[in-house]
Amino acid sequence: MLPALLLIGTLLAACAAPVSPSASPSSGAPAAAQSPAVQQPQSLETVRVAHVPSTLFAPLYVAIEKGYLQEQGIAPQLEVVAAGQDAMALAAQGQLDAVVGGFAAATFNAIARGLEIRAVGSLGTQPQVGYPSALMVRKDLLTSGEVQTVADLRGRKVALAGGAGSTGSYWVATKLREAGLSLRDIEIVNMPFPDMVAAFKSGAIDAAFPPAPFTTEILRDGTADIFGGPIRPGASAVGILYGALFMQERDASARRFFVALVRAARDLQGDGYYRDEHLRAYAKYTNLALDTLRQIDRYDFHPDLRPDTETLLDMQRVFLEAGILTYSPPLPAERIVDESYSRAAVAQLGPYRP
Repeated sequence: MLPALLLIGTLLAACAAPVSPSASPSSGAPAAAQSPAVQQPQSLETVRVAHVPSTLFAPLYVAIEKGYLQEQGIAPQLEVVAAGQDAMALAAQGQLDAVVGGFAAATFNAIARGLEIRAVGSLGTQPQVGYPSALMVRKDLLTSGEVQTVADLRGRKVALAGGAGSTGSYWVATKLREAGLSLRDIEIVNMPFPDMVAAFKSGAIDAAFPPAPFTTEILRDGTADIFGGPIRPGASAVGILYGALFMQERDASARRFFVALVRAARDLQGDGYYRDEHLRAYAKYTNLALDTLRQIDRYDFHPDLRPDTETLLDMQRVFLEAGILTYSPPLPAERIVDESYSRAAVAQLGPYRP
């Protein structure tokens, strides 16, 4: 166990369920069908994984509970963190093997400083339908007509968990860009997701970018509404990050770990996301009630979990233009992303077929 990682979450970890240091599949988990191409190692190897408890990372939880990691000879040791950036240095130093979380300005700064980490896969993508995360604007501003378009957010107080440079700030920047604005044109308020509910009620903020279940609670209160339309369907700014030692010294294990997550991601396509056994897995690791999970909008998952290189490069561009990142020149894709793990998983499991 790494004591420095046992943080009380102010971001999505506010919803975290307590987890044991070793998250091996429970004896009651359904037996997973063995893929003919998958060879089972004789003994289990510990892989240390930092995660931010969220349905964004559902394939990790399903891979554990359905025994896919165990079949690959992996015994995951989960560590709860408040944000993925909290664990990046530990991954680079070999104290962690993988980080499952959101990418942010801190990711790029860490790589620019020489930390050997790579984004190897995507996880939750913005869905084609629904709003599991959403830009929301105070209802009275919408009703009065003070805010009619995204351009009307200029100078407004916008709450973002993690502040400027966070994953959420990137998604908001993509909406502002549609109106010719940037992050420099709004007043960013760094605020944990749970506090956004009360802040809308008191009028302390004008807009925010919360995830479910906070979006659902805010809509129920009637204090704010979803605004500005979908957030780039199919794009992902969260995923799986590997440390250099894991990739260099235990590459076979890194590949097996990824194969297990791809198998789980494929199980979650379409209606598979809402299967009871999957909902129970999300509930176990996020501490969200089953009824809540059935009601909130879902994230999508690429069936190969390939990294969203285009979005990561765009995120870097946005943060450089906003002055949040200050290095020059921009990092090339090969310094940020390694797509070989996704390709290897597809080579082993075969192309996804619905």
